[in-house]
Amino acid sequence: MTESYIYESPDGGKTVTRRKFGESKKETIQTADEVVTELFGGEPAVSTLTEEQIENKFKTLRETLKSAHVRANWTQDYTMAKHVRETEDLVSQLEHDVRVASETAKLAIKSINNDNS
Repeated sequence: MTESYIYESPDGGKTVTRRKFGESKKETIQTADEVVTELFGGEPAVSTLTEEQIENKFKTLRETLKSAHVRANWTQDYTMAKHVRETEDLVSQLEHDVRVASETAKLAIKSINNDNS
């Protein structure tokens, strides 16, 4: 018969402990640092896209939305046209946010690398 364990994380998932059912003595299974190391293998846990990569990804989105917009206008589907316009606005905001986040990540990584040098 296998033993039953209760798994707990008192800090919201940063550290995982377990204890045998009915006992109070806990053992640490995994710490936050171990989780990060396991997931990212020591690499930064951020993505730094080049401007060209960002542009290519959003260009494809814009072209797809443009086709949907033209189709909605051609069929006079005003509800669809409204949704497409709203989506175009959201994509523009997302593109801006991705560019800002990418630049911020690049600066942070550069700062860390300079500190480690």
